Amino acid sequence: MVGEPGPPVDGALEQSVRLAFMVLSGVTILLGLVWLTGNIRSVPPDSNAIVVRYGKIMSVRHSGLVVALPGPFENVYFLPSQDKQLSLHVTRDNTDYSSDETDLELQESDDFYHMEKSRDAANSSYLLTGDGNVVRLDANLFYRIVRPVSYVQARPHVPAALRRLFYAAATDVAASHPVGDFLVVRSSFDTAAGDDALPARRAALRSELLAAVNARLAALRGHNTDPGIEVARIDLMVVLPPRAKQAFDQVLTAEQSAAQGIAAARTEAEHILQEAGRERDRLGADAAAAAVESVHQASGETAAISAVENAARAPSADTRHAVELQAWREKTTAIFAKAGRVTGIAPETGQILLPGPMPEQPSEAGQGEGNIP
Repeated sequence: MVGEPGPPVDGALEQSVRLAFMVLSGVTILLGLVWLTGNIRSVPPDSNAIVVRYGKIMSVRHSGLVVALPGPFENVYFLPSQDKQLSLHVTRDNTDYSSDETDLELQESDDFYHMEKSRDAANSSYLLTGDGNVVRLDANLFYRIVRPVSYVQARPHVPAALRRLFYAAATDVAASHPVGDFLVVRSSFDTAAGDDALPARRAALRSELLAAVNARLAALRGHNTDPGIEVARIDLMVVLPPRAKQAFDQVLTAEQSAAQGIAAARTEAEHILQEAGRERDRLGADAAAAAVESVHQASGETAAISAVENAARAPSADTRHAVELQAWREKTTAIFAKAGRVTGIAPETGQILLPGPMPEQPSEAGQGEGNIP
């Protein structure tokens, strides 16, 4: 009697297959969870989240948590907030060709058509100003996203559209302003002409250019091609043609040399004025001191006369006679001191009142020698 067969015993191969299937199942479940939760994100404070379902914008989230279906059903795009500014450098790259109209020298070419085409390409980067000059404008545009939905729809075309709008507005603005409004360096000729409003004119030009670009952006919005942005600031860098730049640099160099000469002359003139002022003050001080000394000396010499004059005004006759007698004695004493021999004779009687000095007796050392009066 043959017994019934039991359940088959799993071999090593069957166990390996089962284990691999379990691992793959776990990985698949994990990837599925990642896929399902892939569009559950947190919106940063300085960003906006745009939820797009099959190319259609479903919602705009400014902050918080965004829950969306996994891709490709829905996609989440993060954009900077309106307070954050984006920058775009706008320039027209010039070619290596040197034009005879805007550059230093013309490079000859055997191909006349190629030469004309290259010259036109080189000149196309310049704008014609209102006074007949040419400038090239390189700018940094700072813009912000004001309508996120429109920006997401036009996002691939925003840089190219902004470049075209800037140069279209710059062409109109440049044609209505002279080249001096674009330049940063101020020439002394402008200062001599009294054009103190030149910085304000340059600021007004940049404001006008900003308004022109935003006006063209608003016009695009009316044609259902709104890029959803607004330009907040424009920083301009003006590039002159090499010939004009070289001439302008020479003028500035000459003006700087002239300014240095004028400054040196003014310094020397100021030094001379200071020296003259010091000499004037010294002479004035010396003259004032000499005058004071002369006044004091004259006052001392006329003190006696002044005293007599003051005494003569006294009401008492005795006082006047006493002062006059004293003054007479002082003067006669001084006169008699200078005379060798004085004899006083009364005019009425002829009597000798003041005999002359007696002859001095000969000294012992001078015996035998007479003293002749």
